Amino acid sequence: MLPILLATMMTALLQFAAPPTPPEPPAPPAAPEAPVAPVAPVAPLAPLSPVGGMHGNFVFVDGDHVCSHTEYDVDEDALRDRYGRHFLWYELDGKHYVVLDRGALDDVEQLFEPQRKLGRQQSALGRQQSELGRQQSEYGREQSRLGREQSRLAGDPDNRERMRELADQMRAKGEKMRELGDRMRDLGDDMRALGDQMRDEGKKIDRKLREMLRDWAARGVAREV
Repeated sequence: MLPILLATMMTALLQFAAPPTPPEPPAPPAAPEAPVAPVAPVAPLAPLSPVGGMHGNFVFVDGDHVCSHTEYDVDEDALRDRYGRHFLWYELDGKHYVVLDRGALDDVEQLFEPQRKLGRQQSALGRQQSELGRQQSEYGREQSRLGREQSRLAGDPDNRERMRELADQMRAKGEKMRELGDRMRDLGDDMRALGDQMRDEGKKIDRKLREMLRDWAARGVAREV
């Protein structure tokens, strides 16, 4: 009887024992990494006219190079046909003049050169900025491709390792894009500084050219036409 009683008591105790702890569910896969938005390129400043701020009308032709400022339609082709490939035509006090003297034309060319040099520097910076923008776009396209793959794999616990790899790659691409954006902003600042210098130089050219045009008209270096 005693063995039977002990067996009955053990069975009852097992019925009241705590159920085994269920295993913990697997951790959900990491959420997709948000792509980094590309930094918009800083718009290059348009090169200023070599005589920024100049008033009045003139056409300066030196070979293939033409620089002009006119407040009404001037037939530049007709002027070239009449005076050739090296001349300065201008209007002063309601009269029209032409300068053909080589020395005077060289003076005009030298007067414009500092601002042209600044314009060339600005154009070079613009080309650098465009190249950085191209690189940034490539990183952005690659980041978008990684993001699409990450979204496709999201929700499947078997893809955790690949999701981590994709997240690391996207962060690396995003960092590259931020670095390029910083460099583009620096170039934009340099271009704006050159634009300010070009405007200042244009004011100097304006004042000096006015003096030269009036002096040439008075001394006969410029011929009235």
